[in-house]
Amino acid sequence: MRQIKLARRYALALLHFAQDRGLPLIYRQALALTLEGDPSAEKAQAPLADFLQAVPPQEVEQVLSIFLELARKEMHLVPVEVISAVPLTEQQLYDIEVRLIRMTRKQLDIRTTVDPSLLGGLRIIVDNKVIDQSVKRKLADLKKAVYERVYLR
Repeated sequence: MRQIKLARRYALALLHFAQDRGLPLIYRQALALTLEGDPSAEKAQAPLADFLQAVPPQEVEQVLSIFLELARKEMHLVPVEVISAVPLTEQQLYDIEVRLIRMTRKQLDIRTTVDPSLLGGLRIIVDNKVIDQSVKRKLADLKKAVYERVYLR
């Protein structure tokens, strides 16, 4: 419990630090560092690296996680995860982003993931709502419909 409070204090301090030096820039740096999987002050770029030098190494990951959540709220960003069977092109990602902005009327924080088990199509998670247009889902729906017509008549 004490470590969470300490990490939250560092995260709040990082938020104030970022607001003075450019919140969107430091947010993107923190997100990139977190997505690498093993965040540390040595891997960070300035100005984020300057701040992380003061954070105990074992706290960096938790501080960044809390900071990202606080920064999203501060910047009014809605988290979006786009999961596809194959990597998306920049144009495809741009088209998806435009449609989602029109749909939600909010700023988005889009992260992409590749999951070959989807077989094709997309699964989009927007602020805890799932839009599943994957081939895997459509095949599951078809299987269910056939089962119901054959066995539940």
